[in-house]
Amino acid sequence: MKIDFRKIEATDIEGNKSTFDVSKELGNTIYKNTPDLGELDFAQTIYKEGEVEVDEEKAAIIRKYMDVGQFLAFIKKSVYEKLDSINNQKQ
Repeated sequence: MKIDFRKIEATDIEGNKSTFDVSKELGNTIYKNTPDLGELDFAQTIYKEGEVEVDEEKAAIIRKYMDVGQFLAFIKKSVYEKLDSINNQKQ
């Protein structure tokens, strides 16, 4: 499944929807914190392209680094819902 991290739609407490670009922040967070070369390459792709193909393995990487970064909870919730849909497709 492709996820465009430049267009993450999140809902505020009043139910209003907004679109956020988290590609740079997510790419930087992975890039600065990973000891793994594969994750480093993945971080660069997120940062440069914004839209990436995400499988279960990459979903786990994103989830791990969303917790490391300074992402607000309502943004995390939106990203996690997308990641959960990847896991649900397998079942």
